[in-house]
Amino acid sequence: MKKFIPTYLYVKTHNITGLKYFGKTTGDPFKYRGSGIYWLRHLKEHGYDVRTDVIGYCMLQEECMSIATQFSKDNDIVNAVNENNKKIWANQIIENGIDGGATGRTIYNPHSEESKKKMSVSRKGSIPWNRGKTGVSPGNKIPRSDENKQRLREANLGKKQSQETIDKRIAKLKGHIVTEETRLKISAGHKGKKLSFDHIQKIKKRVVSNITKQKIKEARKKQTFSEETKKKLSGKVIVVDVNGDIKKILKEEYYSQPGHRDMWKYVAHNSNEGKKRKMRRG
Repeated sequence: MKKFIPTYLYVKTHNITGLKYFGKTTGDPFKYRGSGIYWLRHLKEHGYDVRTDVIGYCMLQEECMSIATQFSKDNDIVNAVNENNKKIWANQIIENGIDGGATGRTIYNPHSEESKKKMSVSRKGSIPWNRGKTGVSPGNKIPRSDENKQRLREANLGKKQSQETIDKRIAKLKGHIVTEETRLKISAGHKGKKLSFDHIQKIKKRVVSNITKQKIKEARKKQTFSEETKKKLSGKVIVVDVNGDIKKILKEEYYSQPGHRDMWKYVAHNSNEGKKRKMRRG
């Protein structure tokens, strides 16, 4: 089964004609224009003067299908007409949150293994379109503006996931094993990356609540290390404490400190933070 991607459900209303369109997208709903033959023809004729209202952001497929289908039925998006007997909604089929609008295609055959291999060979060596870009998706290849980010933030502000949704996600992830090959790819992808100055400052200013600290402490107690890891952690490391004093502590104590490294009680003596602490002490 194809992996579900978190999805926005939205309603677009044409400011001139009043026609509405209910749809879904995994990208930015304020940038995405929508799909469906009727809706796109309407935009071509009357222009894209549209208001977008986000009605939901779904993390699970079942939740998305349930909300989308119920909204479609409650508003009768396929058949509803106004007093002039004109369609209120541009939708021609029920929106289920998965398939999208009616685009004219009726056959969606999956690719054969032979086709998949041909596509794989043809793309080898090519540079991904989104390399080096942030805030983009296949449906929206232009990074989101600060205005769009703010609108998305306001649309989702205060919304909390139900406990049922959280439990379903936890159950789905339980037992999931990350292969060694995947671990190496993740590691290679992060090598050489450095946090920006602004990002580091945000982390430094972040306040960890006592509840979170207790959770971290309890999680550390249950943590088990392999013999190889234990050997790496054995011995001592030279550190600088918050007062600028240099001392040696056990590696296990050093690596078990919570939070960002620059905020630790003990930091490596040769790290940037360690040098700053020694300079402050004089």
